[in-house]
Amino acid sequence: MAIVTKTSRLDIRLSDDEKSIIEKAALINHQSLSSYIISVLTKQAQIDIVNNEMITLSNADRDFILDLLNNPGEPNNSLVELTKLFK
Repeated sequence: MAIVTKTSRLDIRLSDDEKSIIEKAALINHQSLSSYIISVLTKQAQIDIVNNEMITLSNADRDFILDLLNNPGEPNNSLVELTKLFK
């Protein structure tokens, strides 16, 4: 297993109740407080990133886009002229 050098710090302030809840959860999961916080924050951050980068379409929108991909139609004059620039 590779050794990861940890050089960055993250300082947060929280209430005593919040800290107590997090400490209890870390204990339940047999992790140190730092390891627990890092694992939970990293998982949630990954979920947030995926959700932000994902486009959700309605069924009608999905069908419309699939239809355009499967049946693109004839190119208009502007597109024909544009492609001539790259030949």
